[in-house]
Amino acid sequence: MPNTPEHKATMYALGQQRRKAGLPSWKHTLDLRDVFHSDVLSFEDRRDIIVGRIRASSWFKEYREYDDLQMAVEELADTDEVEWFDAVWDAIYDIADADRMWISTI
Repeated sequence: MPNTPEHKATMYALGQQRRKAGLPSWKHTLDLRDVFHSDVLSFEDRRDIIVGRIRASSWFKEYREYDDLQMAVEELADTDEVEWFDAVWDAIYDIADADRMWISTI
């Protein structure tokens, strides 16, 4: 996730626009707290549950054409190393931020 002042300002502005329109800052939410850092589940099980929940989300279902989110989720499903997962997850998180999708992981 970009940790730059410009990115933070842009994401803040998106939230402000929604609030000024009488809407909540976040359009969608996805709760992954029970799986994201689970010590009970294997890496593969956590990955598969996370991918499944993203695919089942209203956020994911809004995308009608093959796009960056769908490609990133497909790549996330193929990850077999934590480092690769983390890199793809960062890309998904950036897309979520811009789409006003709150993902709870902790």
